[in-house]
Amino acid sequence: MSAQVAADTEKYTIEVDDDIDAIVHTWDAFAAGQEFRDGCNELLDVIRWNGKSKLLVDTSGIQAHDEADKEWLQEEWIPETIETGIEYSVSVTGDSVISEMEMEEFVDQAQDLDYTYVLAGDMGEAREWIAEQ
Repeated sequence: MSAQVAADTEKYTIEVDDDIDAIVHTWDAFAAGQEFRDGCNELLDVIRWNGKSKLLVDTSGIQAHDEADKEWLQEEWIPETIETGIEYSVSVTGDSVISEMEMEEFVDQAQDLDYTYVLAGDMGEAREWIAEQ
């Protein structure tokens, strides 16, 4: 795999993966509030620096998001990622029913936006889908 680590913290890892021509953001531990937003904004910076149009987010290690963080993602962060050039995004959810329901809500809300957002059951499926875009 040809991935370059752009950020590696206690809570998340961000990689630029040339094999699938995408940015890969893996949440390793729960984060909320400013800590969550800082991680998302660092991802946005990596997207800007690399000019990629595809994003894979692995949230399989996270059970749920804080309500205020979900609102911020929908209203501010996702539109900004689209503005920076993201056209395709895939998220891997965990086994948690709550997590899956949250992500399905994001998919429903994203249908009105100018990009394609899907859910995948595991990293293999997500990598395959994003590579085909």
